[in-house]
Amino acid sequence: FSFCLSLSLGQDSRLVYQYRIWHPKPMQGQQMEDAMAKKTKKYNVGKENYPMFSFRVITGKDQDAVIRFTPRTFADRDKYPLRKAEMDYWQKNVIPYVDMSKDEGTSLWVEMKSHSYNGSGNTESTRYSEVTQYLVHPAKLGEWAELRTQLVEAHKKAGSKARFGHFNRFSGGKTHLIHMTVPFDSWADYENRVGIFSREIFENAHGEGTQKEWMDRVADILEYRKTYIREYLPDLSTG
Repeated sequence: FSFCLSLSLGQDSRLVYQYRIWHPKPMQGQQMEDAMAKKTKKYNVGKENYPMFSFRVITGKDQDAVIRFTPRTFADRDKYPLRKAEMDYWQKNVIPYVDMSKDEGTSLWVEMKSHSYNGSGNTESTRYSEVTQYLVHPAKLGEWAELRTQLVEAHKKAGSKARFGHFNRFSGGKTHLIHMTVPFDSWADYENRVGIFSREIFENAHGEGTQKEWMDRVADILEYRKTYIREYLPDLSTG
């Protein structure tokens, strides 16, 4: 825990991502999204408070839920607190469509920049992103950092066009949970994406046979690995 936290909040610290997932009541997904869109337009778009990004989960157990997160610096969290009028609007107009029995509250994340890579030439938001959740054994976080550094080194050496980011939760749940996101704009792009764990890319950097050894080490330190895909919702976002 201490290693992961120091890594996350030390040299890698840029923005804090405040994250929450909202599940609609049965048959009320569209009403929930419409209410969120109105709230976003009223309180977030063009306002000097904080940006908002929203995604609909389209695969897995949380399908049709909406993920909303806002990236801000630690200082901005002091500068732009949530206003009472905004909270009241949300409670009155959005919460009636939300299944609060599935709510897990707010969590806070930071990007692990030294474990992220972008050789695509594109820094813009994409329509979709694949999210892989890794729950790392708490005693193995040092080994996890070593393995992820090797992965980034391989892509840098190859000059690959892959794009992926790693994010660590530091509050609001288990702090040894890591998310890896892989953005893509279309299903054709998804089919043809650069393999993050490509044997050719990895062994070109680290030597023959190293990719299997690397994969085995990753498997040994994980408590679970889950993947889902989410779709960007521009009407529920600030840009």
